[in-house]
Amino acid sequence: MGIMEAIKKGFGVATKNMTLILILFVFNLIWNLASIPLARPAAGAGAAPAITAAAVILSILFVIASIFVQGGALALIRDYVKEGKMKLGSFVSLGLKYFLRLFGLGLLIILVIVIVGLVAALIVAATAALKNTAVTIAATVVAVVIGAIGLYYIFLLILSPYTLVCEELGVIGAMKRSINIVRRSILKVILLLVVLILISLGIGFLVGFLTGLVTVAIPAGVGQIVIGIVNSIFNGYLGVVMMASFMALYLGIIEKEKTSAHKVFNV
Repeated sequence: MGIMEAIKKGFGVATKNMTLILILFVFNLIWNLASIPLARPAAGAGAAPAITAAAVILSILFVIASIFVQGGALALIRDYVKEGKMKLGSFVSLGLKYFLRLFGLGLLIILVIVIVGLVAALIVAATAALKNTAVTIAATVVAVVIGAIGLYYIFLLILSPYTLVCEELGVIGAMKRSINIVRRSILKVILLLVVLILISLGIGFLVGFLTGLVTVAIPAGVGQIVIGIVNSIFNGYLGVVMMASFMALYLGIIEKEKTSAHKVFNV
């Protein structure tokens, strides 16, 4: 499957499944509206720590809920791309089914990022005390190389949620499968990601500009609510577009693999 075909499929899935977009809209809206009071300046000496604690708790709840929503949405989009239909009534059960594995996947990817960052930072910090320019430059180069290698392998994990949901794999199996697939189709994956980012930036700029024109003439509090609603619509729709585009590309790659294997077997 080509890049533009995958993107076309993504917009088609989003346009034909407004109920799923509504679910994501409500989820994003709850987060956006709940975060408005936390973004306002604190009044009083004890207000700042309380607001910080509330922000941390809300962020944790949002991350947990987003993993659940991601699992349900990915499974429904998988079904629609493969079969042309989705059972929205199974959203909750699908979200619960994949929650623990997606949660573990996220933790493991974060752990990899932290380890790579710490190793790179420790190399630079350990040599800085020597106050030797040549050693410092060499250590910096090594740290940059380690960081680049780390980013490369983290990028190879971009399809991990899709391999986990589509092939019913465990966390490690999904990561290995993603690395294997993305490495062989890396140009397609990069190009799809870049095009989707450019589309999001373009639409986001236009929506943001129009929203700014509307909110400039209304009270700040109401303006924040309007911005929250608009952002929720934008993130809900583009979220489905992006997931469906990557899902279409991924399933296309898998189908091509099966076809090639079948031809080789028959030969």
